[in-house]
Amino acid sequence: MKQREPRRKVMLRARMRCGADWDDVLIHNMSSRGLLATADTPCPRGTVIEIRRIHHVIIGRVVWQKGAYFGVRTQDRIDIDGILAAKPPTDKPAPSQDDRRAADRPSASIADREARSRYVARMVQFAVMIAVVGTAALLMASEIGSVLSRPFATIGANLDGSATHAADHATP
Repeated sequence: MKQREPRRKVMLRARMRCGADWDDVLIHNMSSRGLLATADTPCPRGTVIEIRRIHHVIIGRVVWQKGAYFGVRTQDRIDIDGILAAKPPTDKPAPSQDDRRAADRPSASIADREARSRYVARMVQFAVMIAVVGTAALLMASEIGSVLSRPFATIGANLDGSATHAADHATP
């Protein structure tokens, strides 16, 4: 049987996310790959949790739970000394060249942002006005077309002679 790694007794308060909820948690002991903690609402076995303590984030799975106590097997090795000293993690990866958050971005002044906002508002207003005028023009053209089609239909019928033929056949 494999000997388990020695535990280091600690009493650390932290925040724990279990599902969508955050809760206070008290860590009682830690090893490089796990910890023992208590919480008012412990997570059931198999739940993936996230524990945050100052600069450190510990992600793990609850492997056992009894009452308020539960044991967590962590995804990565735990820097126990760093957590106790409240120092930032030493193994934090350097930002890559593809990381757009690390790149220097030009900071736009308030006046530049205001001018850009005004320009966008003018363009939206212009587009709305074009749509309104275009719709009104189409409706007006349709109405004028229907009003003018009636007299032209009558004139066309009289020129064609179909109106006189109908009158000739109607009188016996």
